Amino acid sequence: MKSGLAALALLPVMASADMAPIPAAQQAYLLGCGGCHGIDGVSNSQIVPDLKDQVGWFLNLPEGRRYLARLPNVAFSTNTDQELAALLNYAVFTLGGSSVPQGAKPYTAREVGELRKQPLTETALFQYRSKMVETLVADYRAAPSLRRYGEDMYGSKNQ
Repeated sequence: MKSGLAALALLPVMASADMAPIPAAQQAYLLGCGGCHGIDGVSNSQIVPDLKDQVGWFLNLPEGRRYLARLPNVAFSTNTDQELAALLNYAVFTLGGSSVPQGAKPYTAREVGELRKQPLTETALFQYRSKMVETLVADYRAAPSLRRYGEDMYGSKNQ
């Protein structure tokens, strides 16, 4: 019986021996963001925006870059500035894929620390995002699917 219990105790170690460790930034994303935005950045875009191949577009605009770090769930995260910068960089540069503009610079801990002191609290957050999305689609050739957030199955805006 004791040897059986010892074997059960080793199962997590044995199971993870063949698996590559998940990087800390990806772990932070999965724990803090993945439940809503999806483990690969694909979500129910009627409720929360998809990130996969879309979130990088925001780095085309200075206010878009600031927007990502100032979103309430980002700014109020319990992660340190350094951890949050790594999480944002994972979301933007990994999940954002082809939407990331050439030459885009990663977030730094210092930048994130300053931006999160100014969290977005506008009641019209949906309109704020929509205005940037329209600029990105018109001027930067962002995919029209970037608009999908907040639309119900009939195409009406959820506000």
